Amino acid sequence: MRKSKINLHIHSNYSLDGREDVNDILNRCAKEEIELVSITDHDSCDCYLDIKDNDYHGKVIYGMEADALVGKVTYDILCYGFDLENVRKWTHQQYGTIGGRQQKIFDKLLELCEKLGLKIVGAESYNADKEYAHAALFRMLNETKEGQDYLKSLNVNSVTDLYREGTVNEDFPLYIDMHLVWPSIDEVRDVIHKNGGKIFLAHPFKYGNVKAEEALEACLPYVDGIEICNEPIADSQVEYLYDYAKKHNLLVSAGSDYHGSDNHRTLLVTDFTDEMEEDILKWASSY
Repeated sequence: MRKSKINLHIHSNYSLDGREDVNDILNRCAKEEIELVSITDHDSCDCYLDIKDNDYHGKVIYGMEADALVGKVTYDILCYGFDLENVRKWTHQQYGTIGGRQQKIFDKLLELCEKLGLKIVGAESYNADKEYAHAALFRMLNETKEGQDYLKSLNVNSVTDLYREGTVNEDFPLYIDMHLVWPSIDEVRDVIHKNGGKIFLAHPFKYGNVKAEEALEACLPYVDGIEICNEPIADSQVEYLYDYAKKHNLLVSAGSDYHGSDNHRTLLVTDFTDEMEEDILKWASSY
């Protein structure tokens, strides 16, 4: 394994959890000598309209990380190489704004809490443009002993626990059917394919209680490829995903999932081999 010159999973400040402007990111990529880049914001590709003077002279492939449903489970689907204007129009119609999506989710969560008799502290001050709905609810429930005890009774110890259980497990008291805000994976596939692009399942090992094998099996009928490296990830997992892709004639992608935050600050992808990088360059060369 060695340092790759490819990063096809990066978030700008067009993602709610992204921190940096697209041009600042590209300047960082130039310093790191990264030669192939895709900015993959959540449910948006608007960042590409902001690209202007920067020091980056490598190749940029249009990208996006779309939320999509297979049954009741939400998966992150990396989309690459599409017609920018057509897909931008679709994302605006389908996903709307970040704040609009999160407000719908938060309102539904409040409705469920009211039925459960849970007191939510600070709901009136929630800012959907700056905080994920599930993160806000987790924070607010922890403001009271009653809320803390309720989370403990559900074995919910983190925002991730709340989100994964609350969007997958229909028996979970705070469950929401995410068709409220997300399209199905076949709709995402059809839109991206129609506009000349390809879709990949992102980070198969990072879906909480959904095992990698389950995620791969669920998405296999729809995707063109899988993301085999999403740092941090063990070498054995990278090799497993690469072998899986080869076995099923899938393309491969890789990235660091950079957000510019303390936990997501690296632009370098290291768990990677020359052979893996060459496989990515083959399909990326057509864009």
